[in-house]
Amino acid sequence: MSWASPELGREPHPAGASGGREERGPLLRGRWRANRERERGWEPWNVRAGWILAAAVLVLWGLRLAPAGTTFPWVTAVSVVILGSGLGLGVAAWVPGFRPGRWSWLALGLTLVAFAVWAYVRLYAAPGYGTDEIAFDQYAAHLLVHGLDPYRHSMAPAIARYHVSPDGFTYRLDGSPVTSLSYPALAFLLYAPLLALGHAAQAAQVVNLVAWGFALVLLFAVLPPALRPLAIVLGSLSVYVSYAAGGVTDALFVPFLIGAVASWDRFVTAQGWSRWRSPLLMGLALAVKQTPWFVLLFLLLALLLEHRRRGASWRRAGSSAAVYLGVAALAFLVPNLWFLAQDPGAWVQGVLSPFSSHVVPAGQGLVGLSLFLGVGGGSLFAYTVAAVLVLVALLTAQAATWPALRGSWVLLTSLVLFFATRSLGSYLVELLPVALVAAVTLAPLEPGGLGAAERGVRDGDGPRRLGSLLPGSGRETRWRFAAVTGTAILAAGGVALAITSSSPLGMKVVGVHSTGQLATIDRVVVEVRNVSGEPEAPHFTVDLAGSITTFWRASGGPAVLRPGQSASYTLAAPNAPAMPPISGGFQVLAFTQSPDTVSRSPQYVPSRDHLVLYPQAMNAPVPVGKRIQIRAAILNSFDQPVHEAGVPVYLGQIIYTERGPQPTRATIDGSLPGQTPVMALTNKQGVATFDVVGTVAGPEPTYFEANLLDNQDYYPYGYSPILMVYFVRPIT
Repeated sequence: MSWASPELGREPHPAGASGGREERGPLLRGRWRANRERERGWEPWNVRAGWILAAAVLVLWGLRLAPAGTTFPWVTAVSVVILGSGLGLGVAAWVPGFRPGRWSWLALGLTLVAFAVWAYVRLYAAPGYGTDEIAFDQYAAHLLVHGLDPYRHSMAPAIARYHVSPDGFTYRLDGSPVTSLSYPALAFLLYAPLLALGHAAQAAQVVNLVAWGFALVLLFAVLPPALRPLAIVLGSLSVYVSYAAGGVTDALFVPFLIGAVASWDRFVTAQGWSRWRSPLLMGLALAVKQTPWFVLLFLLLALLLEHRRRGASWRRAGSSAAVYLGVAALAFLVPNLWFLAQDPGAWVQGVLSPFSSHVVPAGQGLVGLSLFLGVGGGSLFAYTVAAVLVLVALLTAQAATWPALRGSWVLLTSLVLFFATRSLGSYLVELLPVALVAAVTLAPLEPGGLGAAERGVRDGDGPRRLGSLLPGSGRETRWRFAAVTGTAILAAGGVALAITSSSPLGMKVVGVHSTGQLATIDRVVVEVRNVSGEPEAPHFTVDLAGSITTFWRASGGPAVLRPGQSASYTLAAPNAPAMPPISGGFQVLAFTQSPDTVSRSPQYVPSRDHLVLYPQAMNAPVPVGKRIQIRAAILNSFDQPVHEAGVPVYLGQIIYTERGPQPTRATIDGSLPGQTPVMALTNKQGVATFDVVGTVAGPEPTYFEANLLDNQDYYPYGYSPILMVYFVRPIT
């Protein structure tokens, strides 16, 4: 079938066909409509829909900035302009004659302004660094500015220097924190110029945010005009801007990777200096962090296969890929060379430490099954094996099915990291913009270069099986199919091993101790049994909302549990951020080394019931001697009434002043003045009633708060909101 006159949108009719409009295929119907719209001066509906999304993002930016107007009144003006512009863009996108070129760069500019203002407000509200990685990198730059090699020094002072939470460390399986620099040199060299100029405050955060803004601009510039709204949408997603502002340094390598993969296939045919853009930028991305190292593997294979697809010999294709690797390696070494010369051992140990430090597993990938569901965990090394086997299987699939994966190979990197022991969210999402650029900036396949999958889509042959994605002769296809199937089976076996290796320790939380009105848990008693055949030395921590806290101090049990031995450990919280709230659930994790394992307790969920006071507010003063009634109702986690009689409810009273808490003089249910707390039982409706009488008038209000008490461990929980009451002299 040949394509005729795309400008006119006509389709040739096969012999014997009536040529009626109803016989056009969906692809040509869409092309015909798009051409008709262009003839009328309109953009196709899908382009308009993209700009509607961009308009919605501007509106959301305006809404996101609006609350900051209380602290920064000028932000209100920015919010109003951006919100109004977003609404205007949404209207304009459907006006006949709409030309996005007139709006696109303005929309990008407004997005960057909104992002910059939001970042300023965010850093003002929370100036502390959110992760150890950004603190370590800025501290490394600080040491370098003072003439010191950061690979030779501990990064531990960075935690206090940059106000990172005590739980901000990355921990090893034995509970010790990682305190060495763990990234290539460009990760901190990018911060050094600001520090050298004397701008130390928030220097790393500022550079991170600028890097993400530059990535957004670069993404916008390299995408085809019809897809540019995606740059605004992707670049504004909360996951990306929050990572950039929250201390995740991946934003530094994203611009380099975007530049490296844009029209990556031109390296095969380009001449002159433009040919070296991709490997040079790739080398700089490699010098920031280890994630691009995996991207390079798939890119080298893609270049090799692209050469072969164009008729080059294996030798010539391999030589070209080797040249790319050499230039990228040179670009990688340039920023690292001085540190490598200073102390090769320290540099190598630091750069490779993420792979050799036995750090605790973490993330949202497959390892989450072991961390949060107790599936597997008996061999963390099995996750590494699984990730390696998945890498081999995906490289094999890329080679065997080429060019079917010609536009999607970048995301294979994220798929590999999904199976690793540390599969953090940033590893899984930061490559999405890069993958978009790699896919849409490709040169189109020439007619003779279509693979089976592309031919099937063009000819309308329907769904494709795996075998149809394998080019080559029958014998070659069988070998390709065998290679893909074999490596896939090996990878599946590695994954199965990771999730079926049972944890060596059985654990159960049997008691907790709370901090009272702080509503947190500071001690946990856990029963542990070694169900493996090897001695185990457990190190304990707590999973809190999907993140691991500082390791807890254990006492009462032996340092090493013999096979079959049981013991009770009392775990003490190391710091306040590590304490789980009474109102939420948590689980205890135990890590061991040699072999590396993780065990977990079932989730411990304190009662979610809580109290609410009626009246919820006392907006008028209460004369001394007047009796008021305060009712405390039990609600469940969905704020539905709990109809249970005989439940003890405790009502307390206190006065807060600038000098600290002061005793009160009100009576509750006829008790002595100031007695607190006072207990009452609930009725059939789950409501406890208290009669309160003020005995002394004063300028300070009295604060009333009710709570429940756990029947087993006797810790208070379910605190009500505070009711504030002013007691005044009676009016005579």
